[in-house]
Amino acid sequence: LIGDRSCPVRRSVYVYVYAVCLGRRSLASFPSKSHPSPVILPPPSMFGMGDGQTESKHHKTPPSPCLLRRHLARLKSSPYETLLLDGGTGEELFLRGVPDDRKIWSATAIVHERYHAILEEVHRSFIRSGSQVVTTNSYGIVPGVGFNDGKEVIHLTSLAGEIARKSVFRGSGDIDKEEQQALVLGSLGPLVESYRPDLIMDHDEGVLHFAFPIEGLYKHVDMYIIETSSTTKEAFQAIDALAFFNRSPSRAPRPLLVSFTLKQNGKIRSDESVVDAIPAIIKYCDERDVEIVGVLFNCCEPEAIDKALVEIQRNKHIHGFLHHPPSAGNDEPEHDEKNSEHNTKVLLGAYANRLMPVQEDWTISGSTSPNHFRNDLSPERYWSDFVRRWCLCHGTGDEECLSSLQRRGGLQIVGGCCGITPGHINVLRNGLSKSNTEKR
Repeated sequence: LIGDRSCPVRRSVYVYVYAVCLGRRSLASFPSKSHPSPVILPPPSMFGMGDGQTESKHHKTPPSPCLLRRHLARLKSSPYETLLLDGGTGEELFLRGVPDDRKIWSATAIVHERYHAILEEVHRSFIRSGSQVVTTNSYGIVPGVGFNDGKEVIHLTSLAGEIARKSVFRGSGDIDKEEQQALVLGSLGPLVESYRPDLIMDHDEGVLHFAFPIEGLYKHVDMYIIETSSTTKEAFQAIDALAFFNRSPSRAPRPLLVSFTLKQNGKIRSDESVVDAIPAIIKYCDERDVEIVGVLFNCCEPEAIDKALVEIQRNKHIHGFLHHPPSAGNDEPEHDEKNSEHNTKVLLGAYANRLMPVQEDWTISGSTSPNHFRNDLSPERYWSDFVRRWCLCHGTGDEECLSSLQRRGGLQIVGGCCGITPGHINVLRNGLSKSNTEKR
């Protein structure tokens, strides 16, 4: 019955029957006043794959909560601590011979087993370059490109998680003594299109579809990340799906990162301001008991991230929601008294792409060729002109940055998106390492 996702009547009957069986009429127990109660989700065991388990020949070692908590404690302890993400997995796959299928894009490397080894090597190449995190290649396993069957989505996203999990371990011959080198982020991509807030699913349908990758990835990831969100509305869908998934007492909930894609003016593509979106996301997660760790910006030009960071720096009312707000000078920023003691605070981060600006009406379903890369964002320039200032200072030149180490850009989780290579990540790693040495 659930296999026919195109039939709303069958779906509604299933939801009702499931709700009756559990004695739960809705998710109204969540105290949200900002959105109608979402639809009841199917149980995780509906496909015989409870708690995200699928049969696999890949790596079995579970995530390490200790490694994750050490990283989070380090980041929260000092504004100068950073977490280095990976770069653009999809483009690296294509450079290494995986076909650029304009329909399912990077999901080709999951669907076809012959590309699994290439995907694992892409993950490992980022780790060798300095990444402390790899992101699962599950971004494109979504209904918008034809993955509508829940069982298939769970299976494919589980494969993506397993390949990523395998890549972060340094083999020792004894599986119980293997050392985890990096965290694994479970990517939850936009369900329809990456840059189109006008094309998102309605809330209940979106919640239902986000449930499948959440289940498939669960056993293999340290954190989830909602990527390239073009509106808070779609992020809310994923948060509701995760909140429901977390209700099982047999699962240890995974923390969450939420990342927005920006327009050239520094606003989210839905025209929402970043200073409005950050507290809205925190509030929504708090109401649903979802642990939100950070808010990031990705898959946009680094110049757009610059503008968003300026807006965050200038709007003091947002600083109370941040562990380490941007600082415009040697003094600590003045927090808005109303929000300065807000219980939930988040880290800030960003990972830009190397694409030419994406037009507002662009869709992958309507594209016949890849987007063009800009030729002015070398690894050295990405570090010196952007990431260095995001992390260490918000000045306009090297001399100013070096002379004022108290000046902070406020971003602590950094990396790259489409077109950002292991070479870029290596330069970021070296730059951050050198800066930390100078600081001491």
